[in-house]
Amino acid sequence: MKVLPLVCAISTACLLTACGGSSSSNDNVTTTDTSAGTPPPTNTVTPPPTPVSEYDISFTSVIENDCGIAPIASSLIFHDRQGLAIEAPIIKQDGQFQHDVPDNTHYISIIATQKDNRNQKQTEIITINNVDDISSDLALGTVTFKGYQSCSCNAVNFDFSELAVTNPGYTVTGFSDNVVLANNPSTLALCANALQEKLLFIKNENTGDVRGGLFSLTDPKNIVLTDADFPTAGVAVNTAQHAQTNEYVIISASTSELLSREQSRYARFSDTPLYIFPDIVEQSYITSYLEQTSSQAGISVTIASFVTNTIDDTGSYNTLSHIQGSYELAAAFTEFGNSFNDASQSVTYDFGNADQRINEVTVTLRWQDQFNGNVSWAIRGKTQANIAADLSFGNYLNESTAQLSNPSLSVTLAAHQFNGDFATLQRLRTEPLSSNEIRDLLAQSAFLNITAN
Repeated sequence: MKVLPLVCAISTACLLTACGGSSSSNDNVTTTDTSAGTPPPTNTVTPPPTPVSEYDISFTSVIENDCGIAPIASSLIFHDRQGLAIEAPIIKQDGQFQHDVPDNTHYISIIATQKDNRNQKQTEIITINNVDDISSDLALGTVTFKGYQSCSCNAVNFDFSELAVTNPGYTVTGFSDNVVLANNPSTLALCANALQEKLLFIKNENTGDVRGGLFSLTDPKNIVLTDADFPTAGVAVNTAQHAQTNEYVIISASTSELLSREQSRYARFSDTPLYIFPDIVEQSYITSYLEQTSSQAGISVTIASFVTNTIDDTGSYNTLSHIQGSYELAAAFTEFGNSFNDASQSVTYDFGNADQRINEVTVTLRWQDQFNGNVSWAIRGKTQANIAADLSFGNYLNESTAQLSNPSLSVTLAAHQFNGDFATLQRLRTEPLSSNEIRDLLAQSAFLNITAN
């Protein structure tokens, strides 16, 4: 696949927008956050002990979707520093791997294939770089792939009739759309599936009365909502420091058992206040999101920046800065783009000087072909690494005859608040999104993603 035009588009976009750091336009991804340059929060994630294994590498592959988590058949490939497959792929129908790592292994790739609801083939590849730099065993635990099959709706019905009589001027928030009680809404069905609890809250027109409640989705299956079901006063989140016109926020919450994790509000900061409910929800998070899309030479480039912070019980939070545009970041992307000029040489990148917080770089290629369907290939590495020019899978993916279409390239710079080595970070990164490990890892984190299509 010819990825050079995509890389050039990313490098050009980086120089002109996010990475230059010189524009004053509101369309710039850089933020006006006054806390930039302050030291990162000290409450970084301390990794749990690495599981003891008799093998160099061990893991269980699973898929995660709205139905929950289930095992999936997968394949494991070892590559040398030049990217060549060292031995034939190891295929496990139960997704459970315990294997010695062959000598000269520099990369490992884990592949899962499945069909989506339209019977289209989906192939996902996770490649971990710099394996030979890992001194301990690579006990990944659980390697999680996106699940493409939706399950049937395990419906819980919410009846608004009584609440509409007692609270006619109120709105119910927590469903895909706000429910305006003045419109006398009928029963609304919610697909519970893997969720066991749901956070809902009501507010009146002037937001002088905002109250929340936590509802079980396991029993009963028909819930008649009343005013008494919302006993907990909401706490407004302080978002005054955010003024970017293209900045959005997501408030998410989780219980101690992580039974409820949902988006309770998605809005511009200039909209109505956002609320948390610390008396009934263990922890809430605020994610600031900036995005810009442009087109160059027929290639669409999207630049997105994310920052997540934990919110305390008063609605305040430490403002972790976005990954800022800088000369160092622009230079790093330029070097990355230039390394594609010689197709016989490895691709090189070094983002270590762009932001001292960055501790992982992911290069993701996506395409379609007649054998593998829709393919997503993520190569995860350290802040400085080489990617072999011919990182291949033998005949496993029919590489020599596959006709690729609709290619895209993404580069994601991740600043996880994490204290630990690269191997432990990869073990945490492969856990399900609903796990406590991922929740803690993402609680204080910043990401910059640039995608060219």
